[in-house]
Amino acid sequence: MSAGPRRLRRKGPTVLALTGVLMSGLLASCTSGSSPDEPAASSSPSSVSPSPTGPVTLRFSVYGDTASEATYRTLAQAYMRKHPEVTIKVESTTERAAAMDRLQVGLDKGTGPDVFLVDHDELPQLVADGRVQPVDELLEQRGVLFGDNYDRVGLESMAADSALQCMPNDVSPYVVLFNRRLLPPDARSDPGDETPPPPEDGWTWEQFAAAAQKMSRGGVKGVYLPPTLTTLMPLVRSSGSDLVDDQRKPTTLTFSDNANREPLEAILTLARDPHVSPTPAMLRRQDAVSRFENGRIGMMVGTRALVPQLRQHPDLQFDVLPLPRLSASRTVADISGYCINKASEHVDQAADFIAFASQDEGAAITAQSGGIVPANLAVLHSDAFTQPGRQPQNEEVFSTVLGKADPMPFTPGWSKVVTQTQPYLDRLFYAPVVDLDTLFPRIDELSAALLVEPSPSASPSP
Repeated sequence: MSAGPRRLRRKGPTVLALTGVLMSGLLASCTSGSSPDEPAASSSPSSVSPSPTGPVTLRFSVYGDTASEATYRTLAQAYMRKHPEVTIKVESTTERAAAMDRLQVGLDKGTGPDVFLVDHDELPQLVADGRVQPVDELLEQRGVLFGDNYDRVGLESMAADSALQCMPNDVSPYVVLFNRRLLPPDARSDPGDETPPPPEDGWTWEQFAAAAQKMSRGGVKGVYLPPTLTTLMPLVRSSGSDLVDDQRKPTTLTFSDNANREPLEAILTLARDPHVSPTPAMLRRQDAVSRFENGRIGMMVGTRALVPQLRQHPDLQFDVLPLPRLSASRTVADISGYCINKASEHVDQAADFIAFASQDEGAAITAQSGGIVPANLAVLHSDAFTQPGRQPQNEEVFSTVLGKADPMPFTPGWSKVVTQTQPYLDRLFYAPVVDLDTLFPRIDELSAALLVEPSPSASPSP
């Protein structure tokens, strides 16, 4: 820690001074990616016998925009064509937070859906409350082969208590989306290089910051860094340190650790520079994604979820690159998965549906939406995901950076840490003057209070 207060100002020069046991069987040979020249073994069994049943109705809760809802309805329809004795009712909510609130109310009342889509951040509390039926044995019984067939980080992120709690569906890593007309062609080249390295090789923080400076002219801002933990976490990790004291079960954030001061100052210096980054006033008038679509932001950090929306703008030429590295390239991913309600009266039929959704045919349906990165590795390297001839061209970046992705924490208080520290992160990125020596400890103290292991919020329904 420096001797005097350290403050950042927006205007003018910036003042700077899976545990080994958890998945040992399930992940024994799991890898985070297969070479496109050596596709992963098929995850589809030669034959799967559905659970014996009469007519059954399964309620399937999902969230996302209209296109996402349509994709999950297509998935349900494909399953029902194969299994006419099963009716799947898709229940969709646009916003994830609203979907989680609705899910929790239903689970509390004993009226929750049989199958539901859940984000990694929300899963730990559901597991702690006994709401989720583990799926590993159920899926193995239905011929789902784990090992090298599914993304490692996806499986680790959905695992707890020595079991796979939910089946990962989307493992979308954070990348840099950039405007191909604005990014200088030599942005990632070292002096003297005639051609830039392959896209998947990425770039340094210095190259990234220099590119942002070069693009910032004529009403264009070079870069937008979202003020979130998912932006800061991988960039800090790329320096060799971390923003949590334990990657799996943290007890506190570590903004105030000495090892994190230099990388955080480098990130915030760029994010707070009004010459290269949009100001809060600009973002109030027009959000960052719209500015990127209109060619007024050159680069932004995001995930595959943005791709369908960006493709709707035919004049926009965009592509993707790995996150910049301060030392060694790292990333994190937005991960969601299919869960079974432990109180469901149709656990076997729900497992049949998840087995279909996770294997090649079902995973290809959701991958074709363009908005997810499938956890199924065979589909990840198939045309269903790569979609030749469509943007982005550097589609191999998604599969490559998954090998450099780290799981986010798995603990019941993590979702509260994400939401309740957000006002402090907004101040770090946008307040006119920030005293880091005051704000960093406050963030850490708040997180420590939220990460105390809670008691289950309610007893699960019998």
